[in-house]
Amino acid sequence: MSSFLAVDLRGEADWDPGRLVGSTFAWPTAAPVVPLRELVTTVRAGSVATAGSPVIAPAGLVARTGAIRRRSTKYQGKAFTIGTRGLRRGDVLVPPSPSGPAVLVDDRLNGALLSSRFIALRPLDPVLSRWIWAVLNSRAGQARRASLATGTTMASVKMPDLLEMGVPLPPLVKVQRLDGVLASIEARTHREEEPSESTWWVTADLRLRDDWGIMLATPRPELLEDGEPLGSFVREMKPSRSTRSFEVPTELPGTLPVVDVSVLGGRPTRRWAAPQSTAVTLITPGDLLISRVGEYSYATVAQRPAVADPGIFVLRLRDPSQGPALAHFLNGREGQTRRRMFLRGMTVPSLRRTDIERFPIPAEALEFEGDVDPDVGLADQLEQVLWTA
Repeated sequence: MSSFLAVDLRGEADWDPGRLVGSTFAWPTAAPVVPLRELVTTVRAGSVATAGSPVIAPAGLVARTGAIRRRSTKYQGKAFTIGTRGLRRGDVLVPPSPSGPAVLVDDRLNGALLSSRFIALRPLDPVLSRWIWAVLNSRAGQARRASLATGTTMASVKMPDLLEMGVPLPPLVKVQRLDGVLASIEARTHREEEPSESTWWVTADLRLRDDWGIMLATPRPELLEDGEPLGSFVREMKPSRSTRSFEVPTELPGTLPVVDVSVLGGRPTRRWAAPQSTAVTLITPGDLLISRVGEYSYATVAQRPAVADPGIFVLRLRDPSQGPALAHFLNGREGQTRRRMFLRGMTVPSLRRTDIERFPIPAEALEFEGDVDPDVGLADQLEQVLWTA
């Protein structure tokens, strides 16, 4: 399907395509739209981060979950401090990238340093803190921020444009009614962080090893032997095949979404395919999905039928009840550390089937008793709650 837009450029000083089409954006709600500047004040960065200090930077956030993955020790310059003289509970930090997740400040971040690349917003009414956080992180909020972004190589949203952006503001009674649900979603962004980057040296006897690349990839090669191979939990690992020749760009009756690495990472589905084709790899609820390419596993347990892209592994478990625990470990700090030991390739790092089969899972990882993470990203969770409730 094609769409066209005619814009009169006479008198326009800024011809950036994204900004020109911004006026066509419509929020998926009938609530009145209020400029963000009428709801918040801005906070300036009042501290300085020195080399070696752990700093939360936009690059350290996870778009799919909204979590803080890792703090950087390489950042130097102006920074925000969370505490009595800096940011405080309820402030909202917005990254320059329109696809980056906003962060809601709470007590767990007390004493933390954050890069001055964030735009720090302080809601005038504390009741609106979670609402503003949710609107900016929703799928519609990301699209609206994208319409304000400038730059070709790396699009970013400037503070004046963000403050002029209109956001929907329903009656406070509705905001308060949704606050509990939004608090539950925001709480799931509180995840264990990976350790900050560090340099290390390791010596290894490579004469009797054929996996010397893995031995040199970590200061803790003993992790390779710590646990049961993931393959022992798997009843079947289906090979994924390309769907490019018969997929469609819009959802049609009888088609299923194609799950690729970007979908596992939290982006919306953009491809669909008919499940009747013998060339597709079908995903059934309960399957463990793991990214084959990239540094992060984005492991999740499938909750609805779909079609697999070649960029992911589809693992059918012997005991499906272990899926949430395995996904939780693979996405956690220790799981990511072990994943990096197996990655191959410089431009597009990836895993092989044999790497997944030998991936060590420690016994304590199976003690996790939490619920399965939603198989939709933060933006889509908020989209469903904000505009359909």
